[in-house]
Amino acid sequence: MAALEKIPVLNPLTLRNTVGGELADIFEARGIKNFEELIGIKNLRSKEQLSTKTLRKASEILDDSNVCEYLVDFQKEYLEEKPRYMANYNQAKKTYTKLKKVLPLLRGEFTEGYDILDDILDFFGVDSETEIFETSEKQAALFRSQNKIEVDSINLHAWLRRGELDFNILNLPDYNESELIKWIESREWMAHIEDVEYFKSLPSIFSSFGVGLVFVPSLPKTVYGAIRWIENKPLIQISDRGHDLISCWFTLFHELGHAIKHKNVEIYEGEINESKAKQNKREKEANKFANEYLFNGDNLRKAVFDRKRAGLPMTAKLLAEEFNVLPIFVSYWLLKAQYAPAFQRRIQIDFVSQYQ
Repeated sequence: MAALEKIPVLNPLTLRNTVGGELADIFEARGIKNFEELIGIKNLRSKEQLSTKTLRKASEILDDSNVCEYLVDFQKEYLEEKPRYMANYNQAKKTYTKLKKVLPLLRGEFTEGYDILDDILDFFGVDSETEIFETSEKQAALFRSQNKIEVDSINLHAWLRRGELDFNILNLPDYNESELIKWIESREWMAHIEDVEYFKSLPSIFSSFGVGLVFVPSLPKTVYGAIRWIENKPLIQISDRGHDLISCWFTLFHELGHAIKHKNVEIYEGEINESKAKQNKREKEANKFANEYLFNGDNLRKAVFDRKRAGLPMTAKLLAEEFNVLPIFVSYWLLKAQYAPAFQRRIQIDFVSQYQ
């Protein structure tokens, strides 16, 4: 059964027999079909409580004195347990409300649970929601320490988890940094900068270098990208936050900078290209790496912001010629500077289609 066809949260009481249901089963097991007529109660199976008089009458009909005592104890246990079951059910509904936003990332792979909440637990690879919240907070704490901004801890955890799942099925060879650097230095990718399909094909190219490049749709209040190291292989994960192809290229090269310069360091990117005052040493180095390969250094960025402050007119075409870069790269910085944004060219990209 597909996850979205299920009940979001199953009430555990529905898995337990009511006293009426238990009595109905006993009647049927004894071959008595007209038990509701005999006992004088309609919809017997739905009854959570029956009077002692009714239970004695059932014993007489069944000619079994033990039935009354058994059902009295059965009913007592059910009624005593019901508040706990309902409290757990209500808590589960609250948990589902917090976690249902991650459903798009399940991709129809997790369908074996008895309800949708159980499928979500399977996605996270845990037995209880407590484990989800604890891990989410640990990851959020690392994010905050690196970025100094707020994050949706559940969304971040789910986004990172999806990356791990996709990484685990890649069956990568050993990481070959020299081959990765050779690909970067070849600049063969430069001819495909405006090609969305080429960018989406990069994971297969990177696999040959032992690099797990994974694209995961953005979730609100999370990240542009992240790099983690699993069994000495880099997992570079990129979101389609902003749905801008050049932003994705910058994020990719920023993460490549981390991969080459900061081995075995786990980094979550809350923002890309923040002001230098907010960047730590690693972020400055990763930005410098990306700027060198994509923009021929940092002079283009400086010129765009300086000329905007000075009120000087600018066009992507003229700046591209001046700094020997592609016009689409100039538009990237003009948009960052909010200089005539309505007139700047963008190339749309999203990673949602591969999750449908």
